[in-house]
Formats: sequence, C-alpha cells, structure tokens
Amino acid sequence: MYQYTPVLITTVLTAVLVFSFPQYLTTERVSHSVVRFGIVDFLLFLIWNVFIYPFFFSPLRNLPGPTSYNIFIGSATSQISKFTSEQLRQWSETIPNNGLLRFRSFANQERLIVTSPEALKSVLSDNNYDYEKPQGIRKFLVMILGEGLILAEGGLHKFQRKHLLPAFQVQHIRGLYPVFWDKSKGLVDAIAAELVEGKGALALPGADSEKHVGLSPVIEFDDFATRVTLDIIGLAGMGLDFNSLRNFDNEIVRDYNSLLEPSKRRAIYFVSNILGPQDLIQALPIEQTLELRRITTNLKKFCMELVREKRQTAVVAKPKKDMDILSLLLESNDFSDEDLVDQLLTFLAAGHETTSSTLTWAVYLLAINQDWQTRLRAEIRSNLPARSATQPPTPAEIEALPILNAICNETLRLYPVVPVTVRTAIRPTTISVAGYPQPVPAGTRLLIAPWAINRSPDLWGEKADQFVPNRWLEGGMANTGGATSNYANMTFLHGPRSCIGQGFAKAEFKCLLAVLAGAMKWEMADPGKVVQPMAVVTTKVVDGIKVRMEMVDGW
Repeated sequence: MYQYTPVLITTVLTAVLVFSFPQYLTTERVSHSVVRFGIVDFLLFLIWNVFIYPFFFSPLRNLPGPTSYNIFIGSATSQISKFTSEQLRQWSETIPNNGLLRFRSFANQERLIVTSPEALKSVLSDNNYDYEKPQGIRKFLVMILGEGLILAEGGLHKFQRKHLLPAFQVQHIRGLYPVFWDKSKGLVDAIAAELVEGKGALALPGADSEKHVGLSPVIEFDDFATRVTLDIIGLAGMGLDFNSLRNFDNEIVRDYNSLLEPSKRRAIYFVSNILGPQDLIQALPIEQTLELRRITTNLKKFCMELVREKRQTAVVAKPKKDMDILSLLLESNDFSDEDLVDQLLTFLAAGHETTSSTLTWAVYLLAINQDWQTRLRAEIRSNLPARSATQPPTPAEIEALPILNAICNETLRLYPVVPVTVRTAIRPTTISVAGYPQPVPAGTRLLIAPWAINRSPDLWGEKADQFVPNRWLEGGMANTGGATSNYANMTFLHGPRSCIGQGFAKAEFKCLLAVLAGAMKWEMADPGKVVQPMAVVTTKVVDGIKVRMEMVDGW
C-alpha cells in the first residue's frame, strides 16, 4: 500500500481540480475528459516525485550528501562516470556523515551510500531480506549468470544457499588444493613456454626496439590469469579440464574475455541495459546485443550438455565419488537440470573471473613493489616444496605463510572484485545510524561500495589507499589487518548474502601466487604507465597488465 500513496494523493488532487475547474478539464466527450484527467494526474505525480517529495517530505532529506547537483538530474552523472566507485569513495571521505550519505539521481530519485560498519551490519545482516537487487540489474545479469545464488532472492536464495553450502565447506576445499597447485604449476609452464618461444615479446606503443634489446619479453598477464582460473573452475567446479593454458583457441575463454572486456563501449552498453529500456535494447539487432545473445546461448548450451552428460554417467557407470562441485550437487539430487545450468553459469563467472582479476592486481602490486615480491619469493622457497616435487604442499603449509597471507589479503582489500553493489528496499525499513533507526522508504536504492569501505581512512588509517602488507603481519592482525570491525573489509560482503565461495577463492589465489612468485620474477613493462581500474562487472585493468617476466632458477 505504501508505494501507491503518491498515486492516490495526486489522483485525489486531480479530482479536486476537475471539480473546481470543470470548464478547463472536462468536455462533452467522456474519452477526452479521461485523457485530460490522465495528463493532469501524470503531471502532478511528476511534480510531486521530482520537485516536492525529495526536498520537503522525504524522511531522507536531512541526510548529508553532495551539494553540487543539477535540479533535474541530481548527481546522476556520477553513476555513469568512468569509475563510479571512486566517486563514491571521494564523497564518503570528504562529506561528514554518520554512516549514510544521500544523493539524487535522475529525476531527483534518492540514493543512499552506506559508509559505516554499523549501517552496513543493519543492511546486510539485521534486515538483509528487506533489500533485493534492483529488478533492472537482476533481469540483465540473469542473461549472463543465470538465476544462480548471486542473483536469486528471498526464499529461492535461502534454498540455494542451504543446498550449495556443503560443496564449499572447509573439508571439501582442502581436498581441492592439489588441483589448485597443479594448475598453478601449469600457469608457470605456459608462461615459460611463451618466453622461450618469444611469443610474449609484445610491442609497446612508442617503444624503442634498440633500447629494449636484452630485456625480458613482455607478457600480457591478464590472458594467462583468465586461462588458468578457467581451467581451475573447470576441474574443481565441473570435473572438466578446459586445458585453456595449452589450447589458445578455447571458445569459452574468447567468449568470457569478450563479454567482460573492460572497455568504455562495453560499460556503456551494460549501463544502458540497466538504466534504460532494456527490452527495447535487447530487441534491436545491434552488434552488442547480437554478440551477447550468441555468447549466452553458447554458454547455456555448453552447461546443459555437461549436466546431462554427467547425470547420465552417474546413472549408468556409477563411478567413484568425484570432488568437483557439480558432482556433489548431482549427488544431492536437490536441483533440476535447469537449476544446475544456472549454478554452472554462476560458477563460471564468479569462479574464474573474480580470481583472475585479483591475481592480475597482485601481479601489478608486486611489480611496483619489488621488495615485497622478493620477500614473498624467499618465503615460498624456504617453506614449500619445489615446483618439481612430486607431492604438493599441504593446505596447512600454504596457510602458515604470513607474507603470502598478508599480500593476498592486502590485494583483496585494495582491489575488491566487485567495487560496488546495489540494493533496493522492498518494504519500509530502517538503518541503524549512530544508534538511531533512520527510516528508509520502500523503493529506496542503496549503494554499498567495497571500493570505498576498504579504502576508508576512518577504518584503515591514513595509509588506507596504499599497499601496506605489514598491516596483516603485526601480532594478532593476520585475519583483520588491524581493522576493528568485520565490516571494514567488504570484499566478500557479510551476512546471508556474503560470498559462499570465499574460502575457495582465497585458497586458489594463494596457490597461484605462491607458485608464480616462487618460480618467476617480473616488473612493469612500462614503469611510467598509469594503471586505471574499470568495472564492467568486476574490477579490471583498462588495457590489461603488461609485465616483463623471467624464470628464477633454484626452485
């Protein structure tokens, strides 16, 4: 009923105007009178929503926020800026607030930015199911990810999380470490082969070829990161080795690289679908839409064939129990084939794109912080078996390395995979702000920005936006980095919607970085290049990371 109140108010007011001024608003023809009534009603509704309610009646009107805005479109341009999350971070740091900031979007629609641990806990834990992802975002992303755990809401989300949780328990993840380690060695082998064959000697724009004679070849690392993480999620998630580290013409790799390309063109297309007339855009035969349709059709077909093949194999052959996630879900018999396709689409995206992006950022950070790269290499070589050893290290041996843990945690903090996520209040609710319940009307959109929270000086100190692994090496700080609240680190979110695969992702990330740092050294190909982040879905590097890499003997 609450959401219809403005409509009722403007309709009643229109009726009063018609009664008071019938000579202007009615005619002898009923149809004409109805049209006039509708036009007046719509104009009053527009005036109320755009110019009256947000400024004079909204319970959010007294919250702090940016003071520079357009009277018609508010601060909406910030939502389509090159990197929205950085704008949110700047507002969070420069505008005094107690946990909530308010800004106005298109047509002065109110938006909230959640900035404090108290407010985050209220939204993500205490009243979690009062919020859902906005319909436009969900509708678009379902085409790419399926209606898996990330996009499911309400009772469906509760069901999926309950029945997926056993596949992500610590015991099961520990059994996957050999897969992570073996593929990590495969990553180094693939890069080494590239170096020997000279394929990695990419030309840099404006580079002087004579000046670079004798230097290590340039490797575009993003591509290798994507391939190895796809191989890992293939084996660990589906029991299928894509072998993309060796097969450079893998169609799935090409499709995902194209789909999540961090380009302005792709970002504009995604934003247009989310904020604009999505049905119309999807009906137009434009290049981006046709490509999206082709890719998603191929991915769904691939996943359905895999599910049916594995289900048939399990029925006919009854093989030994496999460790991959799909086999566990098939064994549970809790999901239909269509449900499993949705989960596989989610695994493919969340299971490889997230770790791929994080590993790429770690390579960048260690390329510009050579001292930490050297310290990490020494720790790996002193405590883990050589890459040539027949037996991989145990999970306990990997988890016991403090420098590896510190660098991984600091990378995850500085470069959260999803820099901003959005929620809409589906009913009137409240958010706790400085101990006071701030009313939040139904339909209000909230922005939760891990990029801003994870770099907040109030939560992480004056070096919040700097790479400081030492914060994780001080006594008792290995899991917190010195932050006093769990909600100071939002990379994996918290509460019932927290990332179910964070244990999987951290273990995979540590194995990949350990083998890479133990076997190789690297530096930026162009030390003067300014690296820019951009988010299409995840935080990626514009134009990729290009590094000069070489093998280091003795491990």
